[in-house]
Amino acid sequence: MHCTNCGAPIKDGAKFCAACGAPQNAAPNPPQNATPGVNAAPNAAPKKKKTWLIVLLIVLGAVTTIAIIIGILVFALRRAAEKIEGNFDDLEYEYDDYEYDFNDDSDMNALDGYDQGSMDEALDALDNLDLDIDSEPDEPAMEPNGDVTMYSYADVTRDGNLITVTPNGGLNGSTKLYNGKDLDGFLDYVDSDVLEEGRKINREFFYGLLATMLVDKDLNPDFVDDIEKNMMMALAMANNFHDMPVTVNSCDLDANNAVDYHFNVTAYGKDDTWIVDFNKRTMFMNNGSTEYHSNYMFEDEYLAVWLVAIDEYYGSNSLR
Repeated sequence: MHCTNCGAPIKDGAKFCAACGAPQNAAPNPPQNATPGVNAAPNAAPKKKKTWLIVLLIVLGAVTTIAIIIGILVFALRRAAEKIEGNFDDLEYEYDDYEYDFNDDSDMNALDGYDQGSMDEALDALDNLDLDIDSEPDEPAMEPNGDVTMYSYADVTRDGNLITVTPNGGLNGSTKLYNGKDLDGFLDYVDSDVLEEGRKINREFFYGLLATMLVDKDLNPDFVDDIEKNMMMALAMANNFHDMPVTVNSCDLDANNAVDYHFNVTAYGKDDTWIVDFNKRTMFMNNGSTEYHSNYMFEDEYLAVWLVAIDEYYGSNSLR
């Protein structure tokens, strides 16, 4: 190797000439891994693209996994909703396993509002009152082939021995059964003077019950006498279910033995049949399979309350 300034011979790789002291511009040794004639810089771009491809695949995989999980959850929730809807009746009432007793918060203190003399008279009257309640119209003016006959308070269909009585709205708050006093006025009196404060009689239920029992004032020669016992029983039930939305849709009776009232009702949005024998003072729900127990509904002391209330408001003859 020679000096680039004076031409004197110098050692290979020397940075300065020993003869003239001029610096030498020796080229650096090439990298050991570099291939002669090949530029190494372009190799960086493929590595960057490969990294982004991996990230993209990871993101796509996560999105796909989330979509699958959401699909499974939606399917499971839909099946659960269908199952809940299909078993709504059991969830709402638990008819098959539950023995009805709604009386924990249904204490009626109406006995406190009457003197003992009136109650004693009412109890005596109750003992002498013929409580046989028969809703069958006397010789209904219809053919026994399913034709409907419209009466004052209910429409009646007779098909063989089956009699179906359907309230038609003719009995309502403005109805004056006797003595020129309407039912709304009577129930206002019941709410204010008979029931404890804050409790209201179930009017819709009461009107439906009474309509199926009275049917028409022109059919029954003992209509006035029957008003009291029918009102008494309807009041007992309407008070017992004072806070339960109940609608009487119709009532089925056996023409040969019109004792059991098969009330077809809608309660809490569920259709059911409540079977009531007013003479035996029994009631069954769940299409007759579950007996309903009440601590007071048909007890003499509480039925006497209704007799006193009817007598005081209407001036009836039951206690005279």
